[in-house]
Amino acid sequence: MLKQMEGKGKKVSSLACAGFSFLTGFLLIIGGILVLLLFRSFVHNLIMSKIPLQPGSQVTEAWINPPVRPLLQLYFFNTTNPAGFLRGEKPRLVEVGPYVYEEEWQKVNVSWEGEGHRVKYRLKKVFRYRQDLSGELKESDRLTLPNVPMFASVNQMKNAGRLVQSALSSMLEILKQEVFNSTSVRDIIWGYDHPLIKLGNDVLPKEKKLPFDKFGFFVNKNNSVSGIWETMTGVDDVRNVAKVISFDGETMLDFWGDDECNSIKGTDGSLFHPGVQQNETLYIFNKDLCQSLPLVFQEEVVHHGMDTFRFVPPANLFGTPQENPRNRCFCPNSQCPKSGLFNVSACQFGSPIMLSWPHFFQADPLLLDAVEGLHPSKKKHQFQIDILPKMGVGMRAAVKSQINLVMKQMDTVRKLKGVRDIIYPILWFTDGVEDLGDKDTISLLQTAIHTPEMARSVMYPTMLVVGILMVLTTMAFIIRKLFFSSPSPSIHPVTELDNLPRSKAGYGNGAFSYEHPKSMT
Repeated sequence: MLKQMEGKGKKVSSLACAGFSFLTGFLLIIGGILVLLLFRSFVHNLIMSKIPLQPGSQVTEAWINPPVRPLLQLYFFNTTNPAGFLRGEKPRLVEVGPYVYEEEWQKVNVSWEGEGHRVKYRLKKVFRYRQDLSGELKESDRLTLPNVPMFASVNQMKNAGRLVQSALSSMLEILKQEVFNSTSVRDIIWGYDHPLIKLGNDVLPKEKKLPFDKFGFFVNKNNSVSGIWETMTGVDDVRNVAKVISFDGETMLDFWGDDECNSIKGTDGSLFHPGVQQNETLYIFNKDLCQSLPLVFQEEVVHHGMDTFRFVPPANLFGTPQENPRNRCFCPNSQCPKSGLFNVSACQFGSPIMLSWPHFFQADPLLLDAVEGLHPSKKKHQFQIDILPKMGVGMRAAVKSQINLVMKQMDTVRKLKGVRDIIYPILWFTDGVEDLGDKDTISLLQTAIHTPEMARSVMYPTMLVVGILMVLTTMAFIIRKLFFSSPSPSIHPVTELDNLPRSKAGYGNGAFSYEHPKSMT
């Protein structure tokens, strides 16, 4: 009886273990299918929830205090034949650079508004000269460059009468102004006292006075604080993260005669929306560029084992209205420059300045033919931003531009004798991050990009294989147990008679016996 109960107990125990194994395998299969179908979207939603610019978040802290140090690299076109140019020769230009400055960016006066849907801030920039990256070049180097304030003064009087222009000519002679000046790099970048700037601010009406009292291409930029940026945080829709709403309280520019050209689009360039696609157009707004700059996909590039999308300005961005109809509204008084130039005089206090890509890359060949010493190259001179598409983070940025002076012949101004109509290159620069060198940031991005997919690729096949094996093994065990196990041996009741000694012919207890009758012969 006891053995029978023990046998039944073992059978029940083995069936219970089989049931548990079957259930575990079934759950592993379900889990594997869920990982296969839902894991990507789960991780994606988790990452997207961390991207909005919310107070105290890791993304926001990196956005406020970027862990990288951009570099501003400046290249000047030194004129080696100033007298020859005034005699009719082509200007012979020699590129001198780079003069390298390390930048420190910080967003200050950060405040959230509209229940956390909008954020306002100012951008503070500090520049420090990097002698180690500039080689033998020094800020004290002197270069021969056109006298930009002189041409700006003449440009202001171009529509005045001959009497006014004659008076200006005399003033230039009194102030000993020349077409070319020998100026130190430090002064031409950060500014120096120029008599024409002081004179202009003394005589111009208040609304036309310059916001600076020195001349320099980056005057008042060092240790400066920008106007007030207002952007979206992405809390309501992560695709709106860092999207510019207004600058200094204005939601539109007022330089141009068309809403499309005056529109403020995109971000400030420090961050883009996650999920960037190859077929979309991104925008960067920068007031100094006088427009929202469009960017289009060019190619895929790998950075630190991560695939990025390289975005560049369209080839016809600075094209004529015939090449790019959008540019018609960028032509002041319907006077459009040659292809490859962008007239910024409307937003730069009327200065006779035009932007182009460095070395007249993608510009009208006539511009290149008018000077000597320029050699455009896509590799060296193209504006490029490499974006990690999943996160919207820039892995490399090379913001490039060239500043050109518009020289115009004006016979009534004696100091301009020999000057002819020409677009004269002065300098070009690249601003940005060549490589995202912060190891912690790279590691964090690699984890966000690679780890979820690696985990998924390991988890779902492992769970499916183990689960299927457990289910199949359990089913085989149960089938064998129920249908192919051998029957148990018969069990007879035990009596005292069974314990008696057996004789040859019967049973007995030693005192008497019962004989079985023998057969008769």
